[in-house]
Amino acid sequence: MEIQITLQKEDWKQYQSYIEKELPKHLKTWMDSPWINMLIWMVIAFVFLSIFNRHSTFHWFTAISVSVFFILISTLFIFNMFKIRRAFEPSDQGTFCGSHKFTFDDSGINSEGRGYKGTQSWEIVKKIERAQGMIMIYLDTTYAYVFPESKLEDPDGFYKYISERYSNVTSKASGTSQSGAPS
Repeated sequence: MEIQITLQKEDWKQYQSYIEKELPKHLKTWMDSPWINMLIWMVIAFVFLSIFNRHSTFHWFTAISVSVFFILISTLFIFNMFKIRRAFEPSDQGTFCGSHKFTFDDSGINSEGRGYKGTQSWEIVKKIERAQGMIMIYLDTTYAYVFPESKLEDPDGFYKYISERYSNVTSKASGTSQSGAPS
């Protein structure tokens, strides 16, 4: 199967927003538990109330200054997130934006674009995913070939085709490791 596709910055932004939402789900720790977060915030509130409520009256200046401090930190965090997002956008002269030709067969994926040619075996594919109007072939944690469904003639047929090729390789690999001999 051969696919000719032209990718633009909007396609990258769609992929990047998806990765930003999905990656934290896979890296959760005990600190991400809502119960732990609630406990931490209760301790912080208790400490603030203990320190700032030594006198019987409410001190507005202290409350306003602490609020302004946290608002400024939050604003800086949001602006830095936008700067980081823009820093990771692909350049117009790079390899993401532009026309790409992909050839899929039983041996792997051949890709060709402006200034590059590549061949990847199905054995290095980590997973194939279909989400938010994109079909993604992951070669690493976040490195993936991105195929916006709006730019494919038959997204269902394409997804079925690459899923079959990938499942053929994974079933052969699991058959070899389970029995000890090639299947």
